Amino acid sequence: MHETTSVLPADRAAETRAVGRVSIWVTAATVALIPVAFLFGCLAGMAQEVHPQTVAVLIVFWFASWTATPVLVVASRLPLKHPTLTRARRWAGWLALLPPTVTILLSLGL
Repeated sequence: MHETTSVLPADRAAETRAVGRVSIWVTAATVALIPVAFLFGCLAGMAQEVHPQTVAVLIVFWFASWTATPVLVVASRLPLKHPTLTRARRWAGWLALLPPTVTILLSLGL
């Protein structure tokens, strides 16, 4: 007969720990985009007379990129055990990318 090895409980615990986490690379990319979005958002004010609606939306995302994004990044890295909170932590990590990315893309479109 063939002998098979069973999966060790320690291996399963290590595997399930990483499932609910956002990658450290996503977190690093988000943190790196914050100063770029801040700079691009500051420069967008010069297009206020030409594209007022775009600049109005851009200012909202610019403000969110340096206020809400750090909070979402910290929330995504918290060690929470509850399954619902783990899901919320994962969503917070991925949503943290949204404000700086939208700010940069809208600024480049001006």
